[in-house]
Amino acid sequence: MFALRTHGWRLALVASGILLTLGGRMHPEADAEDDLRHELATMTADDRWIPGHTLIMISTVLLALGLWTAYRTRAWPSTVQRTLGLAAAAISLYVVETVAHLGAAADAEALAHGEAAPVAMTHIGLSVVLYPVTGCAVVVLAWSFGRAWRGWRRVIAGLGIGSGLLHAFSVPMTILLPDTELSPMFAGSAILLALFSIATGLAGAPGSVVTAKTPALVG
Repeated sequence: MFALRTHGWRLALVASGILLTLGGRMHPEADAEDDLRHELATMTADDRWIPGHTLIMISTVLLALGLWTAYRTRAWPSTVQRTLGLAAAAISLYVVETVAHLGAAADAEALAHGEAAPVAMTHIGLSVVLYPVTGCAVVVLAWSFGRAWRGWRRVIAGLGIGSGLLHAFSVPMTILLPDTELSPMFAGSAILLALFSIATGLAGAPGSVVTAKTPALVG
């Protein structure tokens, strides 16, 4: 029980990364040949949409849970604490988007026939706002981790920064450049975030540096 309280956040991050990897591999393929509505209609009708996005949603919940647990138990140094809380809040908001993302499958037929698709459109609206917010939060969090870590562990922070940047720009770029194939941005973001989550969970928080005091000379 003590190990779970102490290292629970690490287990949550590792599990999050694993589930994101599995869910990401099940994501239906897309291209830029059709407009966004038709692309979404094709993907939501795919049998892999629901199981894949269920795993992605659970992965996001675990990531938020892991970050909140680390924040509550003060597992990381005080210099990271505030950033950790902000990132946990941003990821928690992103969970709402993953629920709408999963639920968009309910509008598959409506999307295909040009009818009202409230759940799918909610997913799009949330993603336009929450992808940049979440991506920036991951970048700032990874940057603060990089400052706390030493040596080779800073490579892990680089994974988080890369993931956050791709995540932040993926949806806005899709809206601005509808005729451009940007699937690699989404895939790259997911892969890097999964690696960042797993590696952070395995590496753990940096230990406190204790500076030895030099005894004062007497006489």
